[in-house]
Amino acid sequence: MEKTDLKKKRIIILTPYYDPEPFPINSFIKSLNNFNEVESVKVITSLPNYRNYKFYQGYSLLGPYSSTIGKISITRLMVVPRYSNTSLSIFLFYISFFVSSSVYLTFFSILNRNKYDHIMTFCGSPVYVGFLGTIFSKILNIKSSLWIQDIWPEAIQTTVGLKNKLLINIINLFQHRMWEYSNLLFAESKPLTNYLKKEFPNKVVKNLYNPIRNEKMYEEKMHEDDLNNLKDEKLIFSYTGNIGGAQNLEVLLEAFTQLSQKKFELNMCGDGHLLYELKKKYNQPNLIWHGWLETENLDKITSKSDFLVLSLHSFGRQSLIIPSKLQTYFQLKKPLLCISNGAASDLVINSNSGLACKKNNIDDIVKLFQSCLSL
Repeated sequence: MEKTDLKKKRIIILTPYYDPEPFPINSFIKSLNNFNEVESVKVITSLPNYRNYKFYQGYSLLGPYSSTIGKISITRLMVVPRYSNTSLSIFLFYISFFVSSSVYLTFFSILNRNKYDHIMTFCGSPVYVGFLGTIFSKILNIKSSLWIQDIWPEAIQTTVGLKNKLLINIINLFQHRMWEYSNLLFAESKPLTNYLKKEFPNKVVKNLYNPIRNEKMYEEKMHEDDLNNLKDEKLIFSYTGNIGGAQNLEVLLEAFTQLSQKKFELNMCGDGHLLYELKKKYNQPNLIWHGWLETENLDKITSKSDFLVLSLHSFGRQSLIIPSKLQTYFQLKKPLLCISNGAASDLVINSNSGLACKKNNIDDIVKLFQSCLSL
């Protein structure tokens, strides 16, 4: 007898963010398109607006709301775009996505019961979007999984300074229930995998690292004369990503201002609710604020950099999270300067990919910068 072929899988991915927004879920979904075991992938997401303060070019309230690329069919939901970095604007985006996805998934789940095999939810902020995937998996009669990218309430405590103990306990309780109700948990770091296995010994927990982004990196060709001129130039450091409370940038910048302006340069590339405050406070010639940059312009800066900077305020279980940009840093093949504790700094140290400072101390960070001169 011939062996019958295994049934190809039909998968649903629920995520608030998707291409052209720069998130690791993009590469993951594109990889599914190449698997023979996968018949189709249904992506349910929002109209792209992340860090753009409006919808991305080519998108509006008029759509497009659907598209297809190979095995991947994409449904985009109407949301209130993040018009600013204020808490109100972010909250309105979160709420609008919850409402739109709840309404859409109600009808979709009823009409497509028993037609799919699995639903995975990409759980960045807001993490509670995972509840939607789990709830509607019951109507669809399929298994559900969560790909954990953030941990509340720690992430909120570091970004907005949440201190109310009752609210913290409530947030943690809901998150714990969300993890508990899901059939499968994917963790984006080994320490987080170990934590979840200990917390849920009877649940299937798998380690799934964030992939690097797929875009071709910008490669700047330099003439020999240009390279010779750079030999005695200052060391160039570049930070890319969010400019917010979770990144511990105040300590990083305070330490940098104590260094020689002739020997050190720091590029700050990114956007966030602390951008204008920090830009105003730390204003000197060798500290360059670029704001949010398109990929090509960002790669021009990182290609000229001697070190790439990773700075995190790792609080509680948030120290188990590895930010997705660390994988992108690895792809750029530049030495790293890491100011953090937990999984991120351990990975940098164990992979011998840079220098790390686990102490939140200005003097230690100054010494870390200065040690780069001798490398």
